[in-house]
Amino acid sequence: MAQFTYTDSDFHENSCNWLQAECELSKFDKALIDGWDKAMEDGHFRYKLDIEQTRVIGSKKYVAQLNIKRAQERRKPDNIESLNQPFNPANFNFLKIKPPEILLELVKGDNSCQKCGEESNQQNGFDEQTPKERNLVIINVSPLEYGHVLLVPDIDACRPQILTETGMRTSLEMMLLSKHRGFRVGFNSLCAFASVNHAHLHAYYLDRELFVESAPVNHICGDLYELVAMPAKGFAFQLHQTGLDKLSKIIFHIADYFQKNEVAHNLYMIKGPVFNEDQHSDNRTIRVYLWPRKKFIGLKDEAAFNVALVELAGHLPVKVRELFNDLDEEKIESTIRNAALDDSEYESIKQDVIKICQSFIS
Repeated sequence: MAQFTYTDSDFHENSCNWLQAECELSKFDKALIDGWDKAMEDGHFRYKLDIEQTRVIGSKKYVAQLNIKRAQERRKPDNIESLNQPFNPANFNFLKIKPPEILLELVKGDNSCQKCGEESNQQNGFDEQTPKERNLVIINVSPLEYGHVLLVPDIDACRPQILTETGMRTSLEMMLLSKHRGFRVGFNSLCAFASVNHAHLHAYYLDRELFVESAPVNHICGDLYELVAMPAKGFAFQLHQTGLDKLSKIIFHIADYFQKNEVAHNLYMIKGPVFNEDQHSDNRTIRVYLWPRKKFIGLKDEAAFNVALVELAGHLPVKVRELFNDLDEEKIESTIRNAALDDSEYESIKQDVIKICQSFIS
């Protein structure tokens, strides 16, 4: 494991659009990819990533991928019955993983220390300082796509699967550390297909454009927008003109409201144009989508896919060949709508979310 030290000067809000042939990688991308490739080569995953087939389906260009091994060989999920289920040290948690599964320890350096920044650059982003809390990037041993890792914020705190303000900020910073247009970060709450009750977020590379990267959104108030162009309605935010501190706080307060009221939720961060600009605009930022949704307990084996963070965003890992071949836009959107809240419950939650966001309007 290496410590990856960074400052605000390492952040990249802008990214290349999909008309460009390829994107430059940041030193963070290179460190993550190099470590992930080595872990795969050394056999630390449950299986070799093998996406047998990819289909782009319908007007919203859903990206469906056949990944049979993930369904067959992934770790059995925890038994989850409540959003507020406490952390149980006897169950599997990320303190029990093998050392080679840890890729990086993210360490935020002192932005005011020019000398520290120079030393970090000389060491290609790594140093030997020990942070007060450990924010680890570990491999997902059952990957759904290339570079699939987990961010485990403050791993030693042993928090259950909740989104803290620190976790939200660290995940946004990780998005900013990457220059890759296809880098994505997301969160599943308990009862929304989180499989381990130890606070973590997912991150991975998908080298295909998704509709939500440039989907139209409706402005509600302040920094709050709404996504209505997908089968499940959700709330939308952007880093552009909001700022890292404010955006982290807003989303944390909404997620905390969801948590306290047993509202299952999924979050997805993606690079894309500033809201309501052209799909191929060079004015790009980080978009954050947050969906309240139906609570789900157990697995729905008859479905082609389970509706979690990547599926709500239009990326569909499918586990059964026959169901993969049979997928069409109508079936996809019907499955996603079945996970969405009914209109009356969503509208009630929306009013509370508006109040939270209004409290941040100066």
